[in-house]
Amino acid sequence: MTWNDIVITASIWPPVIFYIVSIVVGVLLYVGKYYVHRRANFTIFILYGLVVGAAASVQMCLYRFGEGFAKDILRVNLDVYGYDSIYNGAFIFFLIYIFAMPTKFK
Repeated sequence: MTWNDIVITASIWPPVIFYIVSIVVGVLLYVGKYYVHRRANFTIFILYGLVVGAAASVQMCLYRFGEGFAKDILRVNLDVYGYDSIYNGAFIFFLIYIFAMPTKFK
């Protein structure tokens, strides 16, 4: 076996970038939930609920439709089915984002 026989086809960067972006969005959603619970009026409560629903639906669509959704809608060349960590992580982040939905109104 020589160095020419070794072929690396999968890169580590797509899952790393996916997880960094998803964690940052998740933290921002929970900070927004804290803000909405403390100071928001009814309009912000409803709009923030829509934002959380949209973020969670993007993760669910990545889980359900995979590369087609990423390529056609998000315009990102992301092979969701090629990386099991992205495929399963999308569903886990969907569940985490749902818990960022505002629940109590001031």
